[in-house]
Amino acid sequence: MELYHLKTFVKVAQEGNLTRASAALFTSQPAISAQIKALEEETGVQLFSRTPKGMLLTPAGQRLFEQAQRTLREAEQFVQQAMQLSDELVGELRIGIHTDFEFMRVGDLFRLLSSRHPQLVAHFLQTSTAKVFQELRQNQVDAGFTFGPCAAADMQVTELAQVPMRILAPSSWEERIRGRSLAELTQLPWVYTTPNCPFYKLFEALFRHGEQPPSEIVWCDTEDAIRALIRSGVGMSVVREDDAAAAEKQGYGICWPGEVPEIALNLVMLKQRSNEVALQALATGVHGLWLDDSGHEETGHEGTGQEGANQEQSEPAAEVVAKRAPV
Repeated sequence: MELYHLKTFVKVAQEGNLTRASAALFTSQPAISAQIKALEEETGVQLFSRTPKGMLLTPAGQRLFEQAQRTLREAEQFVQQAMQLSDELVGELRIGIHTDFEFMRVGDLFRLLSSRHPQLVAHFLQTSTAKVFQELRQNQVDAGFTFGPCAAADMQVTELAQVPMRILAPSSWEERIRGRSLAELTQLPWVYTTPNCPFYKLFEALFRHGEQPPSEIVWCDTEDAIRALIRSGVGMSVVREDDAAAAEKQGYGICWPGEVPEIALNLVMLKQRSNEVALQALATGVHGLWLDDSGHEETGHEGTGQEGANQEQSEPAAEVVAKRAPV
């Protein structure tokens, strides 16, 4: 049995589909099928049930799937520890980015990682706060960023910043919002996010003290959609302060001057993996970009996660892979 057999098994289980698994592994569908068949013959266990809807794990396959994930993680940790002993970190790191790459300083983070760890390949993958926790648990990403609070017991959460927010309306609405109270603004159309989005909590906080929520609401689930709907004159919404400033500069938005609650920006990873060398290297880089001298409290883990990071400076040679996925 080879490790690539386990990698194939895990990917097919995660995707539930041979076509998607072969695309993710950059190999052919017949090769994927052959590897699964070889693994089933070697173990004597039927791993999947083939159905019209795809590949479903059998009960035995589900138990082995969990063991395979642990085995692959331990193999990766073995390689990382060995590389650490030779002062070189080698491997891949999949990082879920939940909002704009520019706002998240992805370019700065890549340059920092590549200068310190030239053999560490960084994959920056578009995701959302609502999805990243599931992706972490399913080993689809190694770490990610989120907005809002997180109380999940299996996650290590490091607050990086409190992000200022503003209420932004279409620029053509200047007369409609000038001098208006928040209660009066509820008579106008609003663009809301879905309840699984952390921005939804901001709307709840805004109208918590007796104000009636807006009577006319348009729903969407991405920041891009919010900006597009404001630009089109559909309604007002809550956006990041930097987005609001850009909208005013570009001439399609105008800010209401009242106060809006801030929202936390976090780095998250599985608690059980937080001591892995590559994740500690990531945490060190992210902390350097976002945290001031006083720092912020980490939830679910003692220490800063900076131990074991290689600080040696060398010419950037790491590869960056940026992918956008449906939100």
